[in-house]
Order: sequence, then C-alpha cells, then structure tokens
Amino acid sequence: MRHQEFLSGVATRAGEQTDDARLGATAALAALSEHLPADDRDALARALPTLLEQESGLDQGGAGDGAGDATVVDGIARRTGWTPERARYVLAAVVDQLTAEEPELGRRVALVLPDDAEPDGGPALPPDAASGAAQDRSRPLGPEDVDRALSRLVDWSGDATGIERTIALPTERIDLLLERVHRAERELAHRVRVVERTPTSLTLRARTESLQVVTELDVALAERVDDAVATVGSGG
Repeated sequence: MRHQEFLSGVATRAGEQTDDARLGATAALAALSEHLPADDRDALARALPTLLEQESGLDQGGAGDGAGDATVVDGIARRTGWTPERARYVLAAVVDQLTAEEPELGRRVALVLPDDAEPDGGPALPPDAASGAAQDRSRPLGPEDVDRALSRLVDWSGDATGIERTIALPTERIDLLLERVHRAERELAHRVRVVERTPTSLTLRARTESLQVVTELDVALAERVDDAVATVGSGG
C-alpha cells in the first residue's frame, strides 16, 4: 500500500481536495483505531504506509477502547471539525479504499462501521442534503427538460438519469477547482459525484441519488461547476 496512492484513492472516492483527503483519512484511521479489536488494529497498522501509520497514531501500539467518542463518525468529526455527514462520507471512502487494496482487512474494519457508512465496493456516494431550499428544487426533470439544460451547459452529456462532464486542467488546478465545487455544494446544499480523477482531469456526475434522476438542483450545480471551470481555467 503506497501513501500517495492511498490518499489519492480516498480523494477520488470522497470528492475531496488532496489536503482535505489527508486530514479526513488520518482522522478516520485514528477514530477507527479506538473501536477496532486489538488484532484488527494491529493488522491495519501493519498494512498502512509508515507515514500514514504515524500520522494517525497507529504506530503507538495498544488497542483503543473508543471511550472518548461514541462512534467512529463522532471521532472523525471531533478531529476534523467537520459535520457528521461529511465525516461519515470520508469514513466510507477510507474503508472503500482499504477494501480495494486489502479486501480481507477492509471487511474486518467495516464490521465497526455504522450501517450508513458501510462500503459498497465502489466510489462512496454523498448524502443528498435535505434543506428546505433543496427540497423545493428537487423536482425530477423529464427528458426534454434535461436536453434543454444540456444545450446551455458546457460539455455535459447524459440523460434524465444523470449527466456528466470531464474537465481537463493542469495538475495544480484540479484541487482549486474542487475547492470551488465544494463551495457551490455548500451553498446549494447538494452534492456532485466525482466519478474519476486523474492528475490532469476530473469527471463529475450530477444527479440526485435518492431519486436516481436529474433534478433542478443538479442542473443548478452543473451550472456552478461550469462557472468554476471558467474561472479556474482562466487563472482566476
């Protein structure tokens, strides 16, 4: 297991910037260590890259008892200052990445997860925010509505079940783009899924997962992504 590859995998699955993925992964591993049985904790420590083992405190030996936090999610939220929803999301991404690299270890670690943070073998899906404003704009769009939206969006494709865009940018601007996308997500109380991330590209998918269709909110978020790409791409 390689340090940078592990963190890159978490960043892709969680849709986080590299620095945030590192913070989240470190917090998740530290919180997991407090709830895992001693044998599983030791196995996790042995599997991790040395630097990540040290940063998460797993190199200190001994099994935690979880007394400081009621759940793993609580431990991540306390260490990062993130909301429980975001903590749960990054936890799923970390365990997904562990499972991808060490299937048996991932299965053992997943036994201590809350039901809504269990990995599904693929990229973690963020919960759809349920603010009043979001609910008002969560009306499913028909095929004609989606076609009209695609005609004004930049380089998006798809249908009423989901739309995607792949953005090519210099490596140093990918994190900046994600920062602006996350800002838009917070403002709209909605999320976009990171389907694939490479050093020079990012593929995003917009759809409301709870309904498995494109809604007005998804189109609004896609428009914000277009604005962010234009700004980042121009050096703004």
